[in-house]
Amino acid sequence: DLADRGLLDAMQRRATATAGEFNPQNVANVLWALATMGKGVDGGQGGLIDRLSARVLNLRDQLGQQEKFQLHQWLLSCELDLVSGASLPSGVARVKQEMGEECLLAFSGQAT
Repeated sequence: DLADRGLLDAMQRRATATAGEFNPQNVANVLWALATMGKGVDGGQGGLIDRLSARVLNLRDQLGQQEKFQLHQWLLSCELDLVSGASLPSGVARVKQEMGEECLLAFSGQAT
C-alpha cells in the first residue's frame, strides 16, 4: 500500500539521520526489524545500513549478549537476501568480519 510505503520511507529517513545517536539496543532492534522485512542488506534509501553498520562497530564494547544475538540474525538474513554471486555491502561485510564470531557465540548461548 502506498501509505505504508510512505511511512516506511519516512521512518528510514529519520533513522538514517539519527543513527549516530542510537544506543546498542536501538541499533540491534532496527537492524533486526529490517532483517524481518527482508531489508537487511539495503535498508531502503539513504545509506541506512552503512550508517547502522558503522554505529555497531563504534558501540562494539557496549553491545550485550541480546544485541549480539539480534545482530547474528541480521547477518544471517543479509547472506540469505543476496542473489547468487552478489557480495555483502561493505558495511555489512565489515561487521561480519570483525564481529561475526562473537555474534554467533551469543546466538548459540555462549558468553563472549
